Amino acid sequence: MFLKEIETRPAEGMTKLAFNQLRGAGEAIPEILHLFRFKRRSTNHLVRFTEEIMRGPSPISPGMRELIGAYFSKKNRCSFCSDAHAASAAGYLEEGLVDEVLRDVETSRLDAAHKALFRYIGKLAEHPSQVTDSDIRKLKEAGWSEEAIYDALTVASVFKFYNTWNNGAGVQNMTSTDYLFSGQVLNTLGYCMDFKLTRLVKLVAGKCKSVARILLRNRGAVQAAEPTREWPEKKPASANIA
Repeated sequence: MFLKEIETRPAEGMTKLAFNQLRGAGEAIPEILHLFRFKRRSTNHLVRFTEEIMRGPSPISPGMRELIGAYFSKKNRCSFCSDAHAASAAGYLEEGLVDEVLRDVETSRLDAAHKALFRYIGKLAEHPSQVTDSDIRKLKEAGWSEEAIYDALTVASVFKFYNTWNNGAGVQNMTSTDYLFSGQVLNTLGYCMDFKLTRLVKLVAGKCKSVARILLRNRGAVQAAEPTREWPEKKPASANIA
């Protein structure tokens, strides 16, 4: 991280205990947490805002919102955000879908409606000043409601902030295993992490099993233990798309 005084500023309270617990277990501490724990009067609002955007009620599922964040971040060249939220999205969505979308939306298994949505997200990342009313019409013709478009736009917009925050502060990338674990933490604790030691201990204890399940997934062996997977289905134009 470029901001060494902020990075090395002593942690306090439960955050200090949580950091010690993670370090003791050999876990990486995502450097973005140092940005969050500085000027908490400001960042506490940011955390609650992000929690509501990413996990609150929406026509777009949490998994798809995570994938939007990862896709936008990749287009915006923030590898930390892209990898971290790809790991989170993979915890919600069907196996292999995240990699397909990040590699090439057009050849992915997404349906026509979701491909239209991700084209819009890509344009927001690369050419936001060129977005026109016709882009919104195409989304509506694909079956998306204005609420869904608003939510997708808001997710992209908040990730524009996080991409700038992370890149500007020099937040470093982590290993693929650390991203998998951070995705598990994010999906378990949410964005308003309470850092309770009992929850962190359970997460750390279950890390090896969870990582193996993701890397070496055998549907016949682990299906009963996996959480329900979300799969995007095209809905009629009058309905919300989940």
